[in-house]
Amino acid sequence: MSFSPLQVGYIANTITPVPAGGYVKAALDLFDQKPDLEVVPIAGEDGTVLGVVSRKITANFAVSAVYRGYQKNLKDFLIPFRGILEGRDFISRIVDKNLKIDQGEYPAWFAIHHNRRYLGIVSLQYMLEYINTLRSQDMKTAGEIQKNILGKSVPQDSRFRLFFYNQMAHEIGGDYYHVFSNGTDRYLIGCFDVSGKNIAGSMAAMALGACFSTLELFKYHETPEKITRLLNSLIKDVAPLGYFVAAVLFHIDFSSKALVIHNCGFSPVSVFKPLDDKKIGHKILEPGLPPLGIEETLDLNEGQIVPIVEGLRISTYSDGFTDMTNSFGERFGEEKTGDVLKKLHHCSREQMKINLDREIRQWIGEASLADDLTLMDLRF
Repeated sequence: MSFSPLQVGYIANTITPVPAGGYVKAALDLFDQKPDLEVVPIAGEDGTVLGVVSRKITANFAVSAVYRGYQKNLKDFLIPFRGILEGRDFISRIVDKNLKIDQGEYPAWFAIHHNRRYLGIVSLQYMLEYINTLRSQDMKTAGEIQKNILGKSVPQDSRFRLFFYNQMAHEIGGDYYHVFSNGTDRYLIGCFDVSGKNIAGSMAAMALGACFSTLELFKYHETPEKITRLLNSLIKDVAPLGYFVAAVLFHIDFSSKALVIHNCGFSPVSVFKPLDDKKIGHKILEPGLPPLGIEETLDLNEGQIVPIVEGLRISTYSDGFTDMTNSFGERFGEEKTGDVLKKLHHCSREQMKINLDREIRQWIGEASLADDLTLMDLRF
């Protein structure tokens, strides 16, 4: 017989039952033979498995030879089964149902049957540990998939240099970024921060990824305004009530040498522009639009236009950067974030990652990230 890893039959402990009319010595001998065994199943005269006898309950009878030979029936120590499970029952359903029930003095144990025949036993505690392990493995795999998708979104174009830095607070997260080729000489760079975290945030981020894949597949080459409105409509349509996506969209057009920025509730954008005296001008552009998915339509007259010149640098970050706290609960804040961006101005991509890793590590210390952190750096 075969069971999937999600079914209780897969994790059944196939221990042969001991007769209920037997003496304690039979259980003690079995515990001696198998040191990892917590309980032994007990069967009635008709062969029906009734429950288990615990190693802990019978421990007092193992302290001396006198107790070991004590003539007391195992049925006096019986812990009845919480229930009988079919081997093809799903573990998660059993766990969710039984966690709502009072566990009593002793751990809950179940008999597992298949085709009306005894197969083995399992405890609620083991099922809970097992399902948590499976979920942890699934989360890790999902995180690897998400990181792989993010890592493939940077194009190769000698006219600009693009750098993304990302750290997720958990295995999966709600920060997302993508680069979309919007026809000849045009690109769309998007940074997104979904209001939901963990699984909800990750699902919304993957929906955005699917949207961009569809746009690329059907060669959707439209104006910045149409694309931004399309993304807003998509998120408005699929996101549950109360969810939204903070986003900043950089529409690059090399033919007109213009960069159109639609900042929809994302963090401020830093613009570094070379000046005539070889100095660097720094300007901060605040968001002028609401997050995607809140309003039915967007007034995109608030789009900010930046001329593309050689040496232009654009940087932005998700609020996980400014909101990260150290072990004293102190917030990193906008001022320190701005200082970090300035320090990165003359760094290579490799050095930028090293410096960012160091800044974050030095700040949070023994604390951990509470939110996903993404930084984008675009240079022409």
